[in-house]
Amino acid sequence: MRQSSAALLRAAFALLRALFIAPSGRHHRRASRVRRYADPKPATRALPPAVPRLSAPREVFPADDLPLVRPYYTAHEQQRRQAAATARLQQWAAPRIPAPRMPEGDLLAPTPVTFDDLAKVTRVWIAQQERKQAAGVGA
Repeated sequence: MRQSSAALLRAAFALLRALFIAPSGRHHRRASRVRRYADPKPATRALPPAVPRLSAPREVFPADDLPLVRPYYTAHEQQRRQAAATARLQQWAAPRIPAPRMPEGDLLAPTPVTFDDLAKVTRVWIAQQERKQAAGVGA
């Protein structure tokens, strides 16, 4: 018990010492000194040459004569819309295959396929019920 409490106090005192004592060691000295290759005076840069100003246009065009959208861009957008519409139409016209359903009920019983099969199975079931009643077996 004494050893664990001593270890705990030692860690707490080390933390307090680290918080209140000024940093020392090689990392602190290296970060605080001025490098030999650093130049203390600021460097002066030459200004870039002045950008030439554009002259006024020689001709003025009315805005109604200029197309706002380039023709090749309009054609590209129209082709994109046409391709999307064609893809949608093909998706709607494609035959739809229903998702498979899990069968319910008795999986071993034969499944009637048509109405005639259902009528036949019903007649067989009625005949079985009549035979059971005739034999005296309760249904």
